Amino acid sequence: MPIEKQLWTDIILEQPIQQDDFLSESEDLSDLVDNNTLHLADAGVEPEVFVDNDTYPVGIVSRDDTPVELSLHTLDTKNTDVRRIEEKESSYKKMESVARGHRNALLRKRRAMAAHNWAPLKDGDTTPVLITTGTADTGGRKRLTFDDLERLEARFRDQEVDMGNLVLVLTSTHLADLKNEDRKLYRECMKVKKIGNFRVDSYPHLPYYDTTTGQKQAFGAAPGATSSMASIAWVKPEVMRATGDTEPFVRYNDPEARGDILGYQQRFTALPMRNKYIGAIYSGS
Repeated sequence: MPIEKQLWTDIILEQPIQQDDFLSESEDLSDLVDNNTLHLADAGVEPEVFVDNDTYPVGIVSRDDTPVELSLHTLDTKNTDVRRIEEKESSYKKMESVARGHRNALLRKRRAMAAHNWAPLKDGDTTPVLITTGTADTGGRKRLTFDDLERLEARFRDQEVDMGNLVLVLTSTHLADLKNEDRKLYRECMKVKKIGNFRVDSYPHLPYYDTTTGQKQAFGAAPGATSSMASIAWVKPEVMRATGDTEPFVRYNDPEARGDILGYQQRFTALPMRNKYIGAIYSGS
């Protein structure tokens, strides 16, 4: 049977992609990438401060900075073949749509990697990982409350961070929890995209934590019975992203595919700067 033209003329229904990008709430170090490698330095300890010093000469110490070299990850899309007969008999430009699909797939993967890497492994002095305290839903999951977010904000405040640089990315479920708790307050917060000092966003593919151990699960691991997706938070200058080369790979007039084959490769990484001042909150049961 021949391929029939679609009923629409200039419209192709593609998988939607979120437009707001929380990736921008980080330090872009792409300009520092050389040969798909990022060269940084971890600063040494801060100097001691004396109060009412009466001992001279004042001591001298050196600050030892540690060089850090990071190779960017390699992201490869699976190749797509565009058969010549499909391109000819479709009412839209299929190759352009396929290329756009590859770019969107890379963006989704970059977001998922960043969200996972910017979340701490477990609770610590400078990496708060909290558990929600709201009333339980029908499945036994404790809901997120505005008070929970105040507790999370307080943990950051205790570290003397710049409170104007706090970012919070909520799970879809946690966003719904806040709406159900106080619809008026929720609307006011969403109008300005702020809750307390947090600049607020939402993303449906955030990392999972094991509610038994309190630790973050491995990237891409399937959620289990004790898994809980977490909302994450960070101080903007404390997380980074870097993009290196992006290359399309095309084979035209392939005799086996009877068309063109397209794939992309991109170099990318997204990490905490110092594994400090990043946090998360997940639902307990």
